Amino acid sequence: MAMLLLTCILLYTHDQKTHNVSAVKQSSGNTLIESTNDAQVDAAINEEISKSKGKEEAESNGDVQPVAQAEGTSDEQYDVAKEYREIRALAPMTIFSKTYCPFSKALKKLLQDSYNIVPPPTIVELDKSKHGKELQEFLEQITGRRTVPNVLVGASSSESRGGADDFIDMHKKGELETFLNSWGEKKLLVTKKETPSNV
Repeated sequence: MAMLLLTCILLYTHDQKTHNVSAVKQSSGNTLIESTNDAQVDAAINEEISKSKGKEEAESNGDVQPVAQAEGTSDEQYDVAKEYREIRALAPMTIFSKTYCPFSKALKKLLQDSYNIVPPPTIVELDKSKHGKELQEFLEQITGRRTVPNVLVGASSSESRGGADDFIDMHKKGELETFLNSWGEKKLLVTKKETPSNV
């Protein structure tokens, strides 16, 4: 494309110059024509020539990929550890869940219906996340739990505090509020909601 543009520019300027050639010199069999262009036009032409030659040489040497090949590779490499840290920084409590999982649904309903949690937990639906599979594999490595829900509480903790069965059991024993406040390291305030007496 650049070569085509350059050729058009050169042909146009050559047609303009043929009527105003001031001198023709012979040197080593090549014909040199003194330019009647101003310095700006000459500089622009030389710049285009340099760009085209530089790009063609780099491509032929394998130094750069053609644009068509490079378009799909412009994304940065996915960093699961970085995404995990960013998610965990959002709130002291994170629930890794899946929208279709009945255990995830049961845990989220229990927490929503029975507890006031400030700040509210971050809920990550792994089945809706672009990199949910990688996140779940990473969670298994650092927490030892692959299943969902997987609840982490405490800004500096990567310890799994359990799944639905663990939380339901603590709730039934009346211990969940105490545990959540303790794990939250004073950055999480959990209170049990008052249940109306007629329910």
